[in-house]
Amino acid sequence: MRRLSAIRRNRGYTGIAQGIYAQAQNSFQYCYNNYPIYDAHRAGENKGHLLHDFYEWLNSEVFLDFTREITGFDDISFLDAQATRYKPGHFLTTHDDVAAGKNRRAAYIFGFTMDWPADWGGYLQLLDKDDNIRFGIRPAFNFLSILAVPQKHTVGIVAPFAGGMRFSITGWLRYGDPE
Repeated sequence: MRRLSAIRRNRGYTGIAQGIYAQAQNSFQYCYNNYPIYDAHRAGENKGHLLHDFYEWLNSEVFLDFTREITGFDDISFLDAQATRYKPGHFLTTHDDVAAGKNRRAAYIFGFTMDWPADWGGYLQLLDKDDNIRFGIRPAFNFLSILAVPQKHTVGIVAPFAGGMRFSITGWLRYGDPE
């Protein structure tokens, strides 16, 4: 057992990571870095940051009209956002983005990942009713995906040998007033 613990430490499997991986075996779990653009912008933090400028563009009438047109949801009134970074070993288990009181119509993913070989994993995977992958989207640059809520999906684990990181801005197209 001592040898196994030493191997895990050398591979970066800390006690926290072990707990995250253990929970992922049987329930919803994720492991990735994020910057909560929506929350930070609303709190007035990091004013003038490029990510906040992007958030303001997402909530411009031009982009909101675009999302209403392509989704068919005329009541979309705002988008929230987070910047995400998936490193080797990071993942997001199966979920459908339903959250009581959040008024989510659709999820979106703007990809900002350059030169990503398929072997590195990290695919956005859309699942059918039997949890089979019906469609996978490789991390890419300047790519927009929009999924109706609910839609079961996952982000597959980024391979431990991946030579880069998966970057995106994600969030939800929502109706009603921001909280």
